[in-house]
Amino acid sequence: MLKKYLSVILLACTALVSMPSLAQLSDSEAMNMAGLQRSLTQRMAKNYLMLGADVRVDVAQRQLKETIERFDASQKALAGYAPTAEIKAALAKVDATWAVHRQQVEAKPDHAKAAEMLATSEELLQQTQHVSDLMGQHLGAMGASVHHTGWARVQTQRIAMLYMAKSWRVPAPDLDAKLDKAVSDFETILKELEARGTPNEEIANTQRRARAHWGFTLKGIDLHASQDFVPTVITVSTDSLFRQLNELTRLYAGLQAKEA
Repeated sequence: MLKKYLSVILLACTALVSMPSLAQLSDSEAMNMAGLQRSLTQRMAKNYLMLGADVRVDVAQRQLKETIERFDASQKALAGYAPTAEIKAALAKVDATWAVHRQQVEAKPDHAKAAEMLATSEELLQQTQHVSDLMGQHLGAMGASVHHTGWARVQTQRIAMLYMAKSWRVPAPDLDAKLDKAVSDFETILKELEARGTPNEEIANTQRRARAHWGFTLKGIDLHASQDFVPTVITVSTDSLFRQLNELTRLYAGLQAKEA
C-alpha cells in the first residue's frame, strides 16, 4: 500500500510548479513570488542534502536545477517590480548572499561542507523573509493573507530540509528544535485556515488534500525520534504538500486580487 501511494505521489511531484510570467507583475503575483522565494531557499538546501545522502538522486538533480533557475529569474523580476527604495535595498542583500549560496548548492555535495551550506541557507531565508515582510507591509491586507498561507508553504520544504540534515547526520546546530518548530508552525497555520472557513469549493478541496498529505508526513516524522529515518517517504510527501500549499497560496492571492 505504501509503495503504491509513493508511486502515485512521485508522478505528481516530479516537476516544480510552473513558472508564471515574469513580465509586468501584478501586486498579487509579486507578493506570491516574494513569498515563494523563501520556500525555494529551503528546497535548494534539501536537494543538496538529498544528493549527498543518495536519496532520489534523479529527482533531486532535476529539482535543484529548476529551483536555482526559478529563484534567479524571480529575483530579477522582483528587482524590476520593487515599488520602494527599501524593498530594492533588501533585494540587493538577497542578491549578495545568493551569489555565495548558488556556488555552494551547485558544487558536488560534501558532508564536511553541509553545515556551512545550511548556515548560508538560513541567512538567505531570513533575507527573503524580510523582503516578503516589506512587500506585505506595502500591500496591506492583500499581503497579509498571502503571506500567511505562504509561510505554511515554506514549512513544507523546511521540514524536508531539516529532516534530511538529521538523516545525513549533518553537524549543524539546533536541528531538533528547528524541526519541531517547523512542524508546529505548519500545523498551527493549517488549523487556522480550517477554522477560518473557505471562501469557495476549490480552496476547500485543496485544504482537504493538504490535511491528508500532512497526516502521512507526520507519521514519517514521528519515526525520527527513534532514529528510524525514512527520507524517501518524507521527501515525497513534503513535495506533495509543497504543491498543495503553492496552489492554496496562489488561490488566495487571486482571491485577494479580485477583492482589491
